[in-house]
Amino acid sequence: MGSLQPSPLTDRLRADFDVIPEIMSRPLPYIVTTLAATAVAYWIWSLKLQKLPPILNASSRFDIGDSLAKLDFLQRAANLLRTATEQFSDKPVRIVTDTGKLIVLPPNHLTQEIRNEPNLSFFAGSEEDFQGRLPGFEPFNATLAAGMLLKVTKNQLTKYLIKVTKPVSLEASFALHNLIGESTEWKEVNIIQTSVKYVSSLSSRIFLGDELCRNKAWLETTSQYAVNAMRAAKKLRLYPRFSRRFVHWFLPECRLVRRLLNEARVIIQEVIDRRRAEKAAAAREGRPIPSPSDAIEWAEQESKDDPYDPAVYQIGLSMAAIHTTSDLLSQTIQNIIQRPELMNDLRKEIVEVLQKDGLTKTALFNLKLMDSVLKETQRLKPIKMTTMHRTALADVTLSDGTVIRKGSKLAVRSTNRLNPDVYENPEEFDGARFLRLREIPGKSNQAHLVSTSTDALGFGHGLHACPGRFFAANELKIALIHLLLKYDLKPTETFTKVVEVGFDLHVDPKAKVLIRRREAEIDLDSL
Repeated sequence: MGSLQPSPLTDRLRADFDVIPEIMSRPLPYIVTTLAATAVAYWIWSLKLQKLPPILNASSRFDIGDSLAKLDFLQRAANLLRTATEQFSDKPVRIVTDTGKLIVLPPNHLTQEIRNEPNLSFFAGSEEDFQGRLPGFEPFNATLAAGMLLKVTKNQLTKYLIKVTKPVSLEASFALHNLIGESTEWKEVNIIQTSVKYVSSLSSRIFLGDELCRNKAWLETTSQYAVNAMRAAKKLRLYPRFSRRFVHWFLPECRLVRRLLNEARVIIQEVIDRRRAEKAAAAREGRPIPSPSDAIEWAEQESKDDPYDPAVYQIGLSMAAIHTTSDLLSQTIQNIIQRPELMNDLRKEIVEVLQKDGLTKTALFNLKLMDSVLKETQRLKPIKMTTMHRTALADVTLSDGTVIRKGSKLAVRSTNRLNPDVYENPEEFDGARFLRLREIPGKSNQAHLVSTSTDALGFGHGLHACPGRFFAANELKIALIHLLLKYDLKPTETFTKVVEVGFDLHVDPKAKVLIRRREAEIDLDSL
């Protein structure tokens, strides 16, 4: 064994300690002054390094694990954001949420600073909040799911928008026939349940192609996965972080999630194996190699023969698309049925545009009143009161001196949407608000549903703005075209309200609407 040699760290520590006798040999005033100056310098340095925003719902010393603060947050998150706006204006604050402490930024220049910051990750935060590193929760894993989702959405889905209009329209006819029927008698339907099934059908036609889009086993398994995975993830948050890797093996909710994901893997792998075999046979026989236009095939192309988990990717894709889109559709329906004149104006616009342009991507763009109604709905009731949720991958310092330490979470409060300095009568629904905005010089582009800004954060903003928003906008318009032309709708006598849970804003799950078949002005299936 060789002799022990002093390391550089040992030398440095020895040098530091060697200074102590020298200092202590000086006169007492010198020692006191030196130590005081050092302490002040360290204090100033630590303040600069650790500058954190004030916390609005701090835990008491007896609140172990912030349990009471988290419960308080779930019950009055809107009030906390109101306090942030009224008392702290354009300054950041911190809020204890059910997923931990969150730095909440105002929708101003600080939002613009972070929008393209590469050290602030959306997927890292989602992975942590929804237990993406645990078995069964892989669709929330940033490494396993996010990369393929982004590739397919940016490289394939948006590019093929012009080709998906007709398939989505045909699927809308099929879905409404099965969901609502052709009866001319009024009947009551649950808005959110019907919207989820409707949007699921339209999305599945593009994501899964003809083979799986109407496969009851797949649709049931994946829809059950989405609901139960969210429930299981929230249940796990009640346990200390260090214990979750053990607890999840025993929780019934987690066992169910693992089973559903495995069932989804079996179903979709059969389709992929069959397609690969057909391609191999075509190549051997010199025939054209089949290339379906759906998200299964797009992932096969984007993978470049690298292994990936098709079920994880497809479930992640469906959860990203269906949850937010069906929520916006449900709330839009509620807003329209309370305003018969607006419903008539929308039908008139649909007929005029489709007679001129047919059912095309151009026609969907020219449905400007419908676009305005959707954007106004999203303004008044986004799916969350906060947006641009991020986790810091490294320390980030903002221009006001706020330091976002590595591992910290932050978000932006979406409060400009209700700011009277930004929107006239912001508490009122005005379906034509953004239609008028198109006519103001320099404001036209801001009026589109898919456009983002600090005043319109429904789809996020910047680097991680929803990449599928262009498809979602077209899908929503096709869904409304078929619904409004083929059916009469009116509200029930039951009063419904938006349900607030933490930062989430949900359509009332009990909300219902009266609906019956009507004679459409245009045969949509012939367009």
